[in-house]
Amino acid sequence: MRRSVLALAVAALMLAAGDARAQVAPPGGTGTPPPAVAQSVAVGQPWHGRLRHGVQLPDLGPGFTTWDVVFEQSPNRPERRWGTDELVALLENIALAFSQAHPTVPPLLIADLSRPHGGPFGRRFGGLGHASHQNGLDADVMYPRRDRAYRAAVRPSQVDRRLSQELVDRFVLAGAVKVFVGPHVGLRGPRRIVQKLIFHDDHLHVRIASPGRR
Repeated sequence: MRRSVLALAVAALMLAAGDARAQVAPPGGTGTPPPAVAQSVAVGQPWHGRLRHGVQLPDLGPGFTTWDVVFEQSPNRPERRWGTDELVALLENIALAFSQAHPTVPPLLIADLSRPHGGPFGRRFGGLGHASHQNGLDADVMYPRRDRAYRAAVRPSQVDRRLSQELVDRFVLAGAVKVFVGPHVGLRGPRRIVQKLIFHDDHLHVRIASPGRR
């Protein structure tokens, strides 16, 4: 009886060992190893570059949803919301902190980042297009509205300047290297970072530094 039990135990151990060996690819074999976690790489410049190992911003998350500026609806299309892992993490963190500070304010509307592999993002992709947004370091965030409507502002008078200024300040404190704002919304900040730019009266454009260049 003891021999039968021992034999069954040995057989079970051998079967388990065989299963374990089957899950490990032999050297030079065809087994696929577990995927490595690759850090995003912003190649070139925001206005002439591409993106490697980009991360897709979810269509919505705590404190934010995405916004399609071409069709004026939410969520934004999947192919328009790719960036470096650091950019996506920054957007998510600021959206969460902002929503916690203002629980009665609608979620932030985050618009375009970059395309899946970066590269040109001009007029042929809809609307005014983007001269930059090419290497995963840029993102557009729509200003909060005074009336708390769940859509983007279309006129400067609709922008909540107090909340928008707080949003600009948060990005500056988080290490943004550029924050472009509209010339008619009255937003301010350090001159080398916060700069006025035409066609930005409905959103701010944040740019972070390329990894390794901080």
